[in-house]
Formats: sequence, structure tokens, C-alpha cells
Amino acid sequence: MMKPISALLVVKDSNLRRHLAGVLEKNSTLQFESCSDAQKALEILHARPFQIVYADLGPDDISGLDLTRQAKHHFPSIHILIGSSASTARDVISVMQAGASDFIIDPLETELIENAFEKTVRDVLKHQASELIKPVKTNSIITQDNALLGVIDMARKVAPSTATILVNGESGTGKELLASFIHANSNRENEPYVAINCAALPEQLAEGELFGHEKGAFTGAISRKIGKFESAGKGTLVLDEITEMALPLQAKLLRALQEREIVRLGSSRSIGIGARVIAISNQNLKMAVKSNAFREDLYYRLNVIPLTIPPLRERKNDIPLLVDYFFKRFCSQNGQAMQGVSDQAMDLLFKQPWPGNVRELENTIERGVLIGSGEQLLPEHLILEASFGKTSRQPSLSAGMTVREMEKELIVSTLNQVGDNRTHAAKMLGISIRTLRNKLNEYREEMDMSVE
Repeated sequence: MMKPISALLVVKDSNLRRHLAGVLEKNSTLQFESCSDAQKALEILHARPFQIVYADLGPDDISGLDLTRQAKHHFPSIHILIGSSASTARDVISVMQAGASDFIIDPLETELIENAFEKTVRDVLKHQASELIKPVKTNSIITQDNALLGVIDMARKVAPSTATILVNGESGTGKELLASFIHANSNRENEPYVAINCAALPEQLAEGELFGHEKGAFTGAISRKIGKFESAGKGTLVLDEITEMALPLQAKLLRALQEREIVRLGSSRSIGIGARVIAISNQNLKMAVKSNAFREDLYYRLNVIPLTIPPLRERKNDIPLLVDYFFKRFCSQNGQAMQGVSDQAMDLLFKQPWPGNVRELENTIERGVLIGSGEQLLPEHLILEASFGKTSRQPSLSAGMTVREMEKELIVSTLNQVGDNRTHAAKMLGISIRTLRNKLNEYREEMDMSVE
């Protein structure tokens, strides 16, 4: 979950203080408390840290200008908002020059308050991103989210062990990066790191790919082949999209993990294995077990150390950090001279649901950098569904349609609703990602034939 941003309200008028509290309670990002005078505010700030201060002071208190100067002197990174319905242009200029982030002339105007705090929250997160971006490497997991940091800490602790690890998470969250991180922090970092996508393996060839085969084991086996288990040696073997593995092969994988040995196809000799196995799944394995699509005994064998990466929509405080990282990377790679991301563009990025998670965000920023121009990345450079006001397409079913036509219409409509995210669509339709892929290939072949 996103860590709340702390705000201190320094408001003399009790009615205004209640009004502001009512407005800000709707913002789950903020955690705030209040006091009625500037001197008390300074005492509170010295006692514990706050990221935002909002001040609307009466005439008998110190001025907003003085409070701004003192607060910025002691806490340079703090963001200060000043509100007053009785102010002059000179007041506004003086306070802004002293370091205030914004001046709200009508504090009773709800929209003004909401917009000012939303912008300031984004500025706080961007500041945090700039502080945290320095030690980040290209192949690292980039985060400042407490939940994901906890997952990474657990991964670091279990990395030196020999235990099997199960990494769960939606498509695009960075499961492969976490597997690589575990390998790099284990005692096997100088041994092979071998990854195989179970969904990409033709069922009839999968066993040979995993366990290897001898010459003549089957038609076309013209020489001995070393499988992935042997190739991994004493390193790490990553089994991606494990739920797509056929049930007969699941039984053989279970035996290999239990006995710590394999048998090549066409051979009767057992070969010991030393690789540590990390399984990756973007589906709920417990549900797969309940639907008899995955073996229960294999599930418990793999689920020794479960690690779940939260989706991007649950850690939106990572968005400024990731945007900054991807923006700088793609600008450098493409010789783009843009200096930063505009507030309007960042606001749009914040509001997206990101069904494709970090991978979708990365693609969006790369696309924006490639088509963008000028000093900043602007909203018009971001090709987002919300930018064009698209509405979800509803399936069009009518009497006389064949079952196959209805099936196609339902699949196409579901893909449209989830932004072409196949993993999400497969879950909604109650089918495997492999089945969905096969269906789409069938439709594509039909279209090609009709053109001919």
C-alpha cells in the first residue's frame, strides 16, 4: 500500500479548519493533523517530520511570510501552502519568493484546495523519486513502496538458501527481475542462470527441453540434447508461467524436485541435479489447483517460499520514481533533449489503472519520448486510452450467430475492455493464456484465408 504523505494544517479559524479537514479526508494519500497558531506549528515540526504545511493565519498571529521563512530555514525540503482570503498581490509575491509552493486566495473553494494539494503531493513524490533514483541500476527493481520493499527484503534473506521459491504477481510487475535478484544475491551468482517459459513450449517437446534426450529417443532426435535442468548445473532454473505446464509433465517435474534427479528421454540412467528452482506464475495457483489444472502436490512442493509482487495500481507512489527513471533512460538512448515530464502528463499517468503494470508504463514513456518534442513530455505525447475518451466495447450478440462467432465476439470484447492484456482477459474468460493465444491464432488464420 502507498505510504501516506503527512500534512500539518495551521488554521486559526475553527470553521475553516473543519472545512479543510472534510475536503482532505477524501484524499487517501494524505495523513494530516492540525493546530491553530504558528508557534505551536513550529513546535510540532521540530518534534516530528511533515512533508506539507498548509497555513491560513489570523491577523494577530505571525504572518504566513514569517512562518514560511522559518519553516524553510529549518526544513528545506518541506512543501508550504499559504491560504488567505484577504491578501494583496505583494503578499502573494513575497510568500512565493520565500519558498511557498502555492498561495490559495479563496480557501473555502473546495476545487482550489483539492488541486493545490494534489499538485503538492505529486511534487513530494517527484522529490522522493529524485532522491532515490541515484543508486538505481538498469537491471534493478525500482521502488520506494513499503510492501514491495518488504518482498525484496524477504527475497534477500532467502536467496542464500536452497529452498524452492514461488514468485507470484500480475503480468508486467517485474517477477523475472525478482528471480534475477534472488540469483544475484545467492551463493550461486557465478553459476548458470537459466530461464524457460513454460507457455512457449510445445507440449510434445516440453519434456525434452526440461530433462534432455538421447540420440534416437524419438523421430528427429539426431543427437543427444542436454535439458534445462542439466544446463543450470548448480545455478538457478527459472520456470516462468508454470501454470501452463501440462499435467503429465507436472508429475515428472514433481518427481525431479522430490528425488533431486532426472532421466533423459530415451535413457534409463538417473542424473543428479543441483539447480535451485524458482517458479513464476501470473495466475492464482490455488485456484488452478481447485480447477484441477495444476497438481496440488506440486503446488506445495513449489510454494516453500512464496513471494508476491503487488501490482502498480497498489503502489502508485512508485510512479514518479519509475517515470523519472524510464524518461531519463529513453532520452539518453534516443538522443532526446527533453528536460522533464510536465505536471499535466504526470497527473494523467497517476490516474491510469495500468493493467499491464510497470511494463505498460515503460512502453508508454518510451513511446512518449520517441514522438515528443520541446522541453517537456506533454499529455499529447502519451498514447493513453483515456486521452482519446474511448469507451469499452460491449459484445454484440444476436440470434442466429453460431457458438464460434459468439465465442470470438466475447474474446475480442474482453480484450478491448482490459486494454489487450491477455493475462487479464484469460482470467475473466476462465481459460488459460495458452488457450486464448491459440484462439487468437485461429482467428488470424481465418482472416488471412478470407483475404486470399
